[in-house]
Amino acid sequence: METERPEPPVEHGLARIRQLWRLFRNEKTDPEPFYTVLAREAVADLDRRYGPLRGQRILDLGSGPGIYTRAFRRAGADCVPVDNSLEELSIVGEPPEGHVLADAADLPFEDESVDGVFASNLLEHAPDTEGIIREIERVLKPGGWGYISWTNWYSPWGGHDMTPYHFLGPERGPRLYERRHGPPRKNRYGEALFAVHIGPTLKLVRSRPRLEIETVEPRYWPRLRFIVRIPGLREVATWNCVIRVRRR
Repeated sequence: METERPEPPVEHGLARIRQLWRLFRNEKTDPEPFYTVLAREAVADLDRRYGPLRGQRILDLGSGPGIYTRAFRRAGADCVPVDNSLEELSIVGEPPEGHVLADAADLPFEDESVDGVFASNLLEHAPDTEGIIREIERVLKPGGWGYISWTNWYSPWGGHDMTPYHFLGPERGPRLYERRHGPPRKNRYGEALFAVHIGPTLKLVRSRPRLEIETVEPRYWPRLRFIVRIPGLREVATWNCVIRVRRR
C-alpha cells in the first residue's frame, strides 16, 4: 500500500518566501511539495473567509491529480475534482476518487448547485476564459464564493517553459522559442497555454450580472494588492493573480 509523502513544514514570514521559492524551483520535476504548501495555505484562508468549509460542496476546477481536492476534503468539504484531461488527473497515480472529466467552460452541474468554486492556475491553460467565468457564475448558489487564480501572461513565469520569450508577445515569443528550441516540454502555446491578462479578465468578471468582485490581489504577496490597481505594472509584477468573487 502506497503511503502519503510527509508534507513540507508550515513556515511564516521570510521563511515562507524562501520555502516557496525553493519548492517552486523544483516544480517542473517534483510539483507535489510546492502545490501541497499552496493547497494548505489556500484552504486555511478560505476556511477563515467563507467557512467553516466542512459540509460545503466545492468544485476544484482544473484539479489535476487532486492536491487541492485532498486539502479541501481534509477540512471536511464535499469537494469534486474536475479536469478535462485524464492524463492530468493521473499525473501522480490513480485519478482522485469521485473525479469528473469535463470542460470547465461546460460543466455538468445544475444551476446554483455548489457553495464554492476553486479554480487555481486554470485560466492560462484553457482557451475560453469567458466561458469558465460564466459557468462559475451559473453553478454557484446565491452567496456562494469563487476563487479564480492564474499566471498572467506578462508575469515573470507567464510563458512557463518558454520563459522569458513570452515577453516578446504571445505570437512572436512562442514562435521564436520553438524556432530555437523546438516545442516546449509541456504547455505549448495555443494548445495548453494561452495569454490571459489581468485587465481584460477583470472586465469579463465585472460584466457578469450575478458576480461581485470582493478582492483582487497577487497570490504570493497579497499585502501588496495595490499593484493590481495599477494598469501595466500589474501585468508584470503580480506574477499570479487572484480574483475572489461572491454570487449575488
